[in-house]
Amino acid sequence: MKRAFLAIFCGAALLANSIAYADAVSDREMADRYSQAAQSGDSEAQFYMGALYSSGVGRPRSDQEAFRWFSRAADQGHSHAMLVLAGLYAIGRGTSNDNLAAYKWAYIVSVGTRVEEFRNGARQLIGVLETRMTQEQINQAKADAGSWRAVRTQAKPATDNVRQDSQPPAPAASKQAPSAPATSSADSISPQGPRSSSIKKDDMDAILEQVPSGLRKRFGF
Repeated sequence: MKRAFLAIFCGAALLANSIAYADAVSDREMADRYSQAAQSGDSEAQFYMGALYSSGVGRPRSDQEAFRWFSRAADQGHSHAMLVLAGLYAIGRGTSNDNLAAYKWAYIVSVGTRVEEFRNGARQLIGVLETRMTQEQINQAKADAGSWRAVRTQAKPATDNVRQDSQPPAPAASKQAPSAPATSSADSISPQGPRSSSIKKDDMDAILEQVPSGLRKRFGF
């Protein structure tokens, strides 16, 4: 189970890693196209922008920007983004540590996604978080999860410093996406009332230590 959680939690980094061998100009052009689609409200493109900022591919590496894009995708119901966001809150990467928020997002995924890997990863993270939270905090996080509803974002003015002069039309993110573990373009969560779920307890630091050192160095884990 620990390995299964790692595979999902590091999924965004692995997505970016699969395209990291292109030259810098191609990386930048690819990121620009994703950015245009992301700015228009495409949750899949927003997820990939989070991965690109997380790895520094086509964009300067920024945990804060990665968090922002993963958050926008999660708000629209992108289950993979939700799980990554839960992990970021749990370890305080790109944002302050917030176990309640981490639990909320993990709980939504654990009861809402159709992807078994995401579900198992979320449940394992819940098990970790339950060792760090009071019962009152857990109940509050479950209540927050129960009241959550996906909100489709509208197109917003570009804030990503994208070159606006000679950009090709933004491609559909699903066609640009590199081969990777299943994402949630077909698995956007339509939230239902959460049900209980938890799995073995472990320490987050110990989990992250299982990530190969080369991968930790590249993606900041």
